[in-house]
Amino acid sequence: MRLQTVCARAVILASGMLVGCTGRIGGDSSGAAGVGSTGAAGNGSTGAGGDGSAPTLNLSGSPQYYRFVRLTNSQWGRAVQDILNLASPSGLEQGFQSAVIGTTDFSNNELVLDVTQESWSTFQTAAETLAAQVTATDAALANVYSGTDPAGLITTLGRRAYRRPLTTAEQSTYMTLYNQGSSLMGTRSAFAKGASLVIRAMLQSPYFLFRTELGTSGAALSGYEMAAKLSLWLRGTTPSDTLLDSAAGPGKLDTADGAAALATTALGETTATAVLRQFHGELLHFDRFAQITKVNVPTYMTSLNAEFLDVSNLFFDNILTQGLGLKDILTSTTGYVGPGTAPLYGMSAPASGYVQKDLGSQRVGWFSQIPYLALYGFNGDPDSIHRGVTLNLDVLCATLGPPAATIPPIPPLEPGQTNRQRIDTLTSGCGQNCHNDMINPLGFSFEHFDGMGQYRATENGGLTIDSSGSYTFADGTTKSWADAAGLMQVLASTPQTYTCYAKKLASYGLQRDVIASDMPLLTALTSSSMASTGSLKQMIIDLVRNDAFRTHVGGTP
Repeated sequence: MRLQTVCARAVILASGMLVGCTGRIGGDSSGAAGVGSTGAAGNGSTGAGGDGSAPTLNLSGSPQYYRFVRLTNSQWGRAVQDILNLASPSGLEQGFQSAVIGTTDFSNNELVLDVTQESWSTFQTAAETLAAQVTATDAALANVYSGTDPAGLITTLGRRAYRRPLTTAEQSTYMTLYNQGSSLMGTRSAFAKGASLVIRAMLQSPYFLFRTELGTSGAALSGYEMAAKLSLWLRGTTPSDTLLDSAAGPGKLDTADGAAALATTALGETTATAVLRQFHGELLHFDRFAQITKVNVPTYMTSLNAEFLDVSNLFFDNILTQGLGLKDILTSTTGYVGPGTAPLYGMSAPASGYVQKDLGSQRVGWFSQIPYLALYGFNGDPDSIHRGVTLNLDVLCATLGPPAATIPPIPPLEPGQTNRQRIDTLTSGCGQNCHNDMINPLGFSFEHFDGMGQYRATENGGLTIDSSGSYTFADGTTKSWADAAGLMQVLASTPQTYTCYAKKLASYGLQRDVIASDMPLLTALTSSSMASTGSLKQMIIDLVRNDAFRTHVGGTP
């Protein structure tokens, strides 16, 4: 029974929990891992079979293909700032309910962007607050709309809020509302009072709070729908007036070339860097950096937690801005160091801020850098199990089984025993699936890096470290390596790695679960991203050009 529960620790990461004092996922101070659920990470089936069969690519999920997808909190915040020409962010979205994390890969998934009674109340209060703010005086209102005619105000703000021109009926409804507001009591001008009621209503409309795809199933999204979809994704805000101008009429943004051109432009802007930070941060669980603690590790300082986040963000920012891709994420030997991380690499701290450095031949790819290795380290020791779990789930999209109700602790190292031998002994009764075929081989590749991510030539009193391994991938091929650098080269040449990344990126861009029926899309993205010119930017453009992004699939009007 004890060994069965050890086998199941594979998917503890899906719980998304870090516990203080240990620096590990779901653990307590004794090294026992906490109980989690598979959430979006698995569908309850096991990975590689005991007969040595290849693991399956996890394409489980429940996409609903909603025609109305609510704006995320950050999109709402940026949108109202741009619609109302606010000089600075309102910050009101910080009081909104957050998406429930752990149930889907990303917080912008359609399944977690619901509206409850509580969240509706906060949207209403925020709309009223902003309307009162921007119509407090005629001068304040002039910053929102320079004219004084109600029809012009309704047309201009309505198009910004709805991300399309208002219909004649909508224009008439808002004019009626304006007239009612303008006749209300108060010291403000009639124009300000009428505008206030109009703005309050617009910011509570479903056509503002939700991005819509209302065309016939299988037909291309309209130019306005594509402008909204791309702007909200890659710019994080509502389309600008200029973009809405360019969306008018057929044969523009409703074509693959038009959509790709807009995506290319957006990817060259600073806002795209912030959007892709969010993507990689959620994909690789950067929020967990803040919760790291270590016991009896003299090289650890709490200030490192923020530095881990900063240097990781800078690494992925560079991937985007320099036109790099997944292959570089896995194989680049350059990274960023700061005052706390530089000494861990054996370098002098920079005079100020963060600098990009060649980290050496032992540091191949982001997964060989200090932040990842320290996050998945148990105090000063390598956390081989969770290093293996994260690569299976986040890099290979492998299907792992669910955790057991109770998980035993990892025992202390014995004299003459390596960490690898300790974990092998603990998991030896798990059979050929999960640990022995999937988790351990990947995790053991990083045995040369301790719990702080520092390189070590030997361990436990001079014992030789074995970082070699092999893995059978979803296509049935088995590949071997000698160490972490070799593993990264293997992953960088394996289609499953690119298909998994394509799945994650597509899920983020489409705002839904990506499932088996999406394999034609994933195959196309995998092929282009494995090419020598494959880059993150190109994968996004290829996604945007694909019918899966440009047309509405399923659902009812």
